[in-house]
Amino acid sequence: MPIKKVCPRCGATFDCSHNDISSCHCATINLGKSPCTYIQKHYSDCLCHDCLIEIKANFDHSESNLYCIKKKDDV
Repeated sequence: MPIKKVCPRCGATFDCSHNDISSCHCATINLGKSPCTYIQKHYSDCLCHDCLIEIKANFDHSESNLYCIKKKDDV
């Protein structure tokens, strides 16, 4: 059963299916090694779907510019 979580990056509320990871929203996004490493380093809990997509897009665009990935409050 999904649990409600608050995204530590943007504050959005979302359902996390941590007990059935194959049906969780995060399992549908192929982040790759660099984005996963970045997320593990900067966040202690799950991120919402929109933030995962945004981080992936930023890494796809430019892996060398991590500053653009962080939200204003993270800097």
